[in-house]
Amino acid sequence: MNPQEHLELFRDALLRSLKAARSAGMNLFTLEMALRLTGFSCLAPGEVQEQIQYFMDKGFVAEVPKSHSPANKIWRLTAAGMDDLEKRGL
Repeated sequence: MNPQEHLELFRDALLRSLKAARSAGMNLFTLEMALRLTGFSCLAPGEVQEQIQYFMDKGFVAEVPKSHSPANKIWRLTAAGMDDLEKRGL
């Protein structure tokens, strides 16, 4: 598998994890655990955050507003992210 194929699978797994969390979203620790459980056991430091930012820039992921503990961020899948997964049959 080439690096581009690996990245695509990683990104799909991240979006599908957020889809499973529905509107409640997931924090960084939970996302990393979900990705490890789907076979991405060797995550580089900052790798998940980089992909979250990529998807935020595309409008596929949004931060869930919180009234307390704002440093513990939570993200959720947006309608655009859901549409992308559904369009690709995921």
